[in-house]
Amino acid sequence: MQKTSPTRRRLRIGIVSAAAAVAIVAIVAVVVVVSAGTDAPPRPVETVAAVAPSPSQSPPPPAAPAQPSQQQLAALPLAFYDAVIPQLLDSSMTTPVNRWEIAAPKDPLVALYSSPAPDAAPIAALGATVLTVNTPTAVAVFGVSGDMILVSTPSRRTVPSPGIPAPSSTFAWARAADFTLTTVDRSVIVDNTTSTVSIVSASGAVSASEVARLGTPDDPTPAATFTYIESSYIDTRVAYTRGNPISLTGAHSATLAGYGGNSALTALHFYPDPTGKSHGCVRVSAAMTHALAALPAGTPIIFT
Repeated sequence: MQKTSPTRRRLRIGIVSAAAAVAIVAIVAVVVVVSAGTDAPPRPVETVAAVAPSPSQSPPPPAAPAQPSQQQLAALPLAFYDAVIPQLLDSSMTTPVNRWEIAAPKDPLVALYSSPAPDAAPIAALGATVLTVNTPTAVAVFGVSGDMILVSTPSRRTVPSPGIPAPSSTFAWARAADFTLTTVDRSVIVDNTTSTVSIVSASGAVSASEVARLGTPDDPTPAATFTYIESSYIDTRVAYTRGNPISLTGAHSATLAGYGGNSALTALHFYPDPTGKSHGCVRVSAAMTHALAALPAGTPIIFT
């Protein structure tokens, strides 16, 4: 074998080094080791993928829709108990889950959406005050998606007609940033099978429970319905309550378009006649009305 002179060896190393420098600039670099005492061809020992310069990153899409202006909010339909807003959701369109949390609007009007998507358009506005009773609004939270929350609403999406029932409760997505969120440790369960009303904790502990008088087959109490306590108040004009609190819910009759001058809202209230028939409301004892009134507005109610 012919020996390689030191000059040629230095030249070979210089060429290889220059090639390596060029290779580093390329997408794939090959590191080559050259034996100082042989003419054997270079042996690649490692291949390393170079990191190509990344293009400038686009900002991520917003996690929630942009806040509408006050002018936009004022132009939206107001979600209150006599309103019918077809774009609202019902339990056939979403899956409500009790989050043991209530949401109170931070502003006089906040936007509601039919989707949690960042590009969703507002469909209605929720006011910070419950009309006619003038109490602060708070609604139950029944879902979360990113920076959006699924909340109960006091409105209908359709009105029942003879032979065609309507959903008793509705939901909408809202920006979590528009609400003050508070954890609650109680929910109300109205069991249509056993005709009982119970106040339960997240652990299942029952703090109050009793047999109640529910609606009739013609005017049933809502069933399979997730809603909330819209407001608890005393109305001396409603003589049969005898000064005991009325707990108004966000649920409506599934079969009555209206009753008593309103859109057939469901309430839990006292009634003195133990044999009287309810038109879908839940008649409870005076003690239970006070236990219910002690719960904050927005407390979840589940009609089974």
